Amino acid sequence: MKKFTLIFLRVIFVIGTILGVSFYSLKFYFQMQSDRAIEKALVIDDFPVIGNREAPFTLVEFFDYRCVHCLEISKIVDEAVNSDKNIKILLRPVIVSDEESFKIAALVLAADMQKEGATIAIHKEIMALSAVPTYETVKAIAEANQIKIQQAEKDAEIFKPLVAQNTNLIADIGFYGVPALIIGDKGFISQGQMPGVNELRLMILDAKQRLNIK
Repeated sequence: MKKFTLIFLRVIFVIGTILGVSFYSLKFYFQMQSDRAIEKALVIDDFPVIGNREAPFTLVEFFDYRCVHCLEISKIVDEAVNSDKNIKILLRPVIVSDEESFKIAALVLAADMQKEGATIAIHKEIMALSAVPTYETVKAIAEANQIKIQQAEKDAEIFKPLVAQNTNLIADIGFYGVPALIIGDKGFISQGQMPGVNELRLMILDAKQRLNIK
């Protein structure tokens, strides 16, 4: 009986050790994947930037134009940054709501092909809305910014893969939805409650100190 108990305990120990090693190996793998995805997300590529593109500090904003909480956090980010010339906001639209979100994001990105600065202008108007927009609402905003919709819809096809790429990127980082941010070098996603302006400023300050950016 004692021999059986000893064998049983050894088996349990071996299984526990294997499970422990496997857990930490997987944790390390996913952390490495997340770190690589964050590095990739910090690269400007063809995405719009609010502020000085050469600013040393980057805040990445992942959002869906049809996500009401994304409209809310965009206003918080704008107030927290408060025209800090050392910060740039890199905009990365994603799709989590519906097909209309996909069409809106691609159309907004395509606007700059007709008129430089139109993408940021349209983005700001959308984010200033009190409710999530429809595709028709966004087309009206774009037209008011002298964008020819028929051409923009053709150009939007070029940008759809980029929006899809962003959507894959948030999954690789480990974000389970939006709104989500990368503040300097670390990801942030709200846990059911939006951060306050001062809370976000403190996170930015902490990241600046960590990265030795004034």
